[in-house]
Amino acid sequence: MKQNQLGENIARFRKEKGLSQEKVAEHMGVSRQAVTKWESNISKPNSDNLIKLAELFDTSVDILLGNNESDNVRIPSNIKTNKMPWVFIGVSVVCIIAYGIISSLQNIFNFGTLICMFVISFPIQLFLHIYFSNAVNNGSFTGIAGFDEKIEYNYDELKKLLLLMDLHIGMSSSVYVFLMCTLGCCRLNISYINALLLTMYILNFISIILFDNYKFIDKIYRNEADKKRAVKGIPLIIIYFALILLGMGITMVVFEMKGIENNTAPAMQAAGYLLGGLLFATIGFFIENSNINKWTPDKLPYKINKLSIVSLLVCLVFYGFMCFI
Repeated sequence: MKQNQLGENIARFRKEKGLSQEKVAEHMGVSRQAVTKWESNISKPNSDNLIKLAELFDTSVDILLGNNESDNVRIPSNIKTNKMPWVFIGVSVVCIIAYGIISSLQNIFNFGTLICMFVISFPIQLFLHIYFSNAVNNGSFTGIAGFDEKIEYNYDELKKLLLLMDLHIGMSSSVYVFLMCTLGCCRLNISYINALLLTMYILNFISIILFDNYKFIDKIYRNEADKKRAVKGIPLIIIYFALILLGMGITMVVFEMKGIENNTAPAMQAAGYLLGGLLFATIGFFIENSNINKWTPDKLPYKINKLSIVSLLVCLVFYGFMCFI
């Protein structure tokens, strides 16, 4: 065994598992100071504790001791990406090609329909699959929205969460691309069908993210305080996306009912009100999200930041102005 290898391995494996010294000590039934001494090579765990450490880190005693040919041994993991998302991506691509051929032969090709199908299939479905797969395979989560290196995660459960979201998003994307392909080839004279399907897809997409995250809250967070902050953040996300959809919905209704055409003064005015509302909704979201992150659940009752309430009201005022264009 190489000198100092055991202490370095204990520290490295502990960090890769997202565990603090306190959590390891609690699992082992020893003091935090004992774990610190192990990692600093001041003392060494006995044989029973070595076995417990190996089980905790999902590795073997030999690897923990450094008795391995490789100097860069990482914790083995059986959590791998599956092939089903690629199957769903393939279905989406087939639907896009089928729509292009069938609609052209029937002389009902609509470029807007093709764009909607393309956006769902590639910038969303394909990109997210590659993004999530890279995170799972390489154990790199820093690019994932909401990930905080200061929080103690159960990384195996975090990988499972990403795989589940990848599967659900892939399935949902293929369903909506198929619906757009089918309805687009049926000679339906409904001008807003693509907008309706796209809105439903966005709602479904948001629901998938929220539901899957809520389902894994007790699994991916190791500290109770982080779990409570995550739970508190879900209603905030729902309100934020509801405001976005509300603004888009009001804009569509105003354009339809008042017959507003693109590139006109009323259209520019409506766009300005929409962007103003979205800006204040975003400001309010970040203010309240920061408020949640600073909240100490075990010491203070939660209080909503007054500035986030003001931002919400200003957002709704901007939306209201659109109705009087």
